[in-house]
Amino acid sequence: MKKAIIYLLILSLGIIAFSCAPEEPTPDPTPQAPTIEKTLNAIAEYALVNKIFSDSFTEADNVAKNGDKQLEGQKFEQANYPVITVTPLDLTTWPKNIKVDYGNSNIICPDGVKRRGIINLETTGFYHETGTEINVSFQDFFHNDYKVEGSMLVVNTGRNDNDNLVYTLKVTEGKITSPQDKILYFEENTSREWAGGEDTVFEPCDDNYFITGTQEGISSDSLEYSLTVQQKLDVMVCCKYIRAGVLKISITGILPFSVDFGDGECDANAVAIINGAEYPFTM
Repeated sequence: MKKAIIYLLILSLGIIAFSCAPEEPTPDPTPQAPTIEKTLNAIAEYALVNKIFSDSFTEADNVAKNGDKQLEGQKFEQANYPVITVTPLDLTTWPKNIKVDYGNSNIICPDGVKRRGIINLETTGFYHETGTEINVSFQDFFHNDYKVEGSMLVVNTGRNDNDNLVYTLKVTEGKITSPQDKILYFEENTSREWAGGEDTVFEPCDDNYFITGTQEGISSDSLEYSLTVQQKLDVMVCCKYIRAGVLKISITGILPFSVDFGDGECDANAVAIINGAEYPFTM
């Protein structure tokens, strides 16, 4: 995907240069378009920050989904996995605080990610209950040595016309600090329809989500970007590709373009749409 995006961005920048070049040099008081290097850096950083917050959401989401198990198990620890504490420890008192403590040193989690620090959740009810709100915050939390800050709010908005549960996810004041002290900002406002796998909580690979909404951020070079879902994204938890949907990508100073991810197959094929023209590529 990264190599394909690089090609598409170069092409997009080239379209701007070709279509807007004046016949004679004239003074231009407006800010210049970003360099290709800064543009590619913004895309690479977006992929990184999105992955970090997505993985952090998944960790919090898994704890919330297994709320009954956490309550019954009280406080427990597994090899190479965090200590989870639920307070108060009963089935009737809400809200509850759930502390997911990875310790002060990196541990390698089942997904291969090194984590340390604490994820805190405050939930107003069980994960499946309509109206449940889960506030997620971070305390000296690191993901592969990247420090994660900000907050996430997950809200169960109930069932839609397809009888599927729908959750909204809002990331506010998201901030990632790299091991090199580069700072990346990120915010998200999306809706996730739980389209499959609800009845098999302990089999995450059959979980299927339809995602709509927006994401935006600022790169370490102060370049702003935004992504808007034009057609809902079809995501299967254990498929590393988006299976279907259309995503519009806008980066300050370059021509916006869209990416069509296909018709529902778990494959690497996608099509970029730039200035009305289609460019198939492999992710």
